[in-house]
Amino acid sequence: MPEHGRELTTTATSLRIVDAIKRLEGARMSEIATELGLANSTVHAHLATLRNHELVVKEGNEFHLGIKFFHLGEQARHRKPEYEIVRRHAHELSNRLNEEVAFAITEHGRSVIIFDENNDPAKEGFQVGRYFHMHNSASGKAMLAEFSRGRVDEVLERWGLPKETENTIQRAEELYDELERTRERGYSLNRQEALEGLMAVGMAITTPDGDVLGSLDVSGPPYRLSEEEIVPELREAVTQIEREIASR
Repeated sequence: MPEHGRELTTTATSLRIVDAIKRLEGARMSEIATELGLANSTVHAHLATLRNHELVVKEGNEFHLGIKFFHLGEQARHRKPEYEIVRRHAHELSNRLNEEVAFAITEHGRSVIIFDENNDPAKEGFQVGRYFHMHNSASGKAMLAEFSRGRVDEVLERWGLPKETENTIQRAEELYDELERTRERGYSLNRQEALEGLMAVGMAITTPDGDVLGSLDVSGPPYRLSEEEIVPELREAVTQIEREIASR
């Protein structure tokens, strides 16, 4: 059942093809058809439509996502002026700590990275636009801790608790306990729950009316990331962000 009402099958198929091209990092028409279990003729018609609207390009015999998606994504991640406030403070925090700092929001029950600040060019960092499940990421847990029990339940109903590493939370009650601890201490922790070798500390950013704008997190290898050092700096950055947003 679609989440928000009646779904158009043709539109859904086109979007599935877009997702398949992304997942396969470019593919021939026959590969897309096999991946999705569709007839070649169906895929051909959808690809023609996507090409006509500049969302897909063909290079040789392979289809790839068009740069138009980049333009659309840039507009989406700059649509709120508050995001630029967060980005500036995230950059300053990254410089002070010499660690990676990411800003994420929640859409459709998952965390998505909007900005990723990293002052070390040798480090690749997270891909902007990357989605994470909320139960095993610092950003996700920071936001979940601000949600009502009912809203958390909706997230779990849609996505469950996928296991990414041996440290991933697997039981709902364990997650609820973790969210309570997050509220008590004022920040969330990701103890190698999404990626092996990566720890993160996160805090939610709220607006003056109490809504969750997103969350800021600092990530790095466990041997280097110190809560005692990170938390005061992160808390100060979030406090400054919320004050600046409130004063607009």
